[in-house]
Amino acid sequence: FYIALGQAKISAKTVTSKLMHRLKQGESAVEPASAVAELLTRNETPKKTEASSTYGIKVEGVEDVMLRLAKCCRPVPGDPIVGYISLGKGITIHHEGCPNAIALKKSPERFTKVEWEGDIHSAFRVELQIDAWDRHGLLEDLSRAFSENGMNILEARCTVDHPMVKNRFVVEVGDTAALKTCVGRLRNIDSVFDAYRITPTG
Repeated sequence: FYIALGQAKISAKTVTSKLMHRLKQGESAVEPASAVAELLTRNETPKKTEASSTYGIKVEGVEDVMLRLAKCCRPVPGDPIVGYISLGKGITIHHEGCPNAIALKKSPERFTKVEWEGDIHSAFRVELQIDAWDRHGLLEDLSRAFSENGMNILEARCTVDHPMVKNRFVVEVGDTAALKTCVGRLRNIDSVFDAYRITPTG
């Protein structure tokens, strides 16, 4: 029901009209599950079991639903994910451990089952931090590691607090496996003492 409203496949006017009609007849304003199902059946085209998107995410029970990745946690293939139904905006995909998603669980009926598909050809943004001892040529070595692992650098910020330097990058990755490989490579670079993904959960 929420997915249908979120996709504007059933208008709020239609729902209101039906409820007002029931109220005039002395019936409860609370729609029983069977009545909601009947309403959706009359106002929507037939649905498939699941839908897939350009992000390679399956949504159980609907097709052609609008999806977007939450900017707060930036999930990538391999991360555990949940789908939150935003009225009028489709479904927002969050990392399962995202604090924002956890806070939204006060409305459990707004969540729907989602999962990654097996074959994904999209690039996903992640934020990485590399802590190291500052030295000549460090940035060049970090950039080479990203390039050799097929990752495109979108943003880079470096903060020097001699003798240390904190490097933060936003890069495009294919999945968590590729990300893990790259982080391992970064940690092996001379003078780097830590490299990790920035997430809301830490």
